[in-house]
Amino acid sequence: MQKIPYIGKWISGLYRIGQSFFDHHLGIYSLGSGNGYYACLTFLYQQEGVTQDTISKHVAIDKTTIARAIMKLESLGYIERHVDRLDRRANQVYLTEKGRSFQPILESALTNWTTSLTRGFTPEEIEMTYILLEKMTQNALLIKENLNSQEKSLPK
Repeated sequence: MQKIPYIGKWISGLYRIGQSFFDHHLGIYSLGSGNGYYACLTFLYQQEGVTQDTISKHVAIDKTTIARAIMKLESLGYIERHVDRLDRRANQVYLTEKGRSFQPILESALTNWTTSLTRGFTPEEIEMTYILLEKMTQNALLIKENLNSQEKSLPK
């Protein structure tokens, strides 16, 4: 029987090196690596006035991490929250002028990282990489959903 290599080794390596890359390129803006900052901002660049829950669902990051990221981004002046008029328990999230002016900086760093990772790839390989990574993410989300439903069914 052929042994299947553990893919997590490569994903973990990419993640750790990516953390260092973004710390280096964006640390001067108080937005080092991780914690959902980039995911929140890139989503808000496409659609403002959404709730934290909406952001969490669309970027596939848990609500707690998104809440922390939103608090940090708000404290740094990149975003602001306003109470939703229809649901006073929810906040709508908006970019500030500082957040909007940060968009080209963030997009440049993200593009630089992606270009660096795909150096030497053919256009077809790049397209296939995106397709496969998206499929892997969907599979991981299904695993997470199954684990969550199993936890809910356990006796307490």
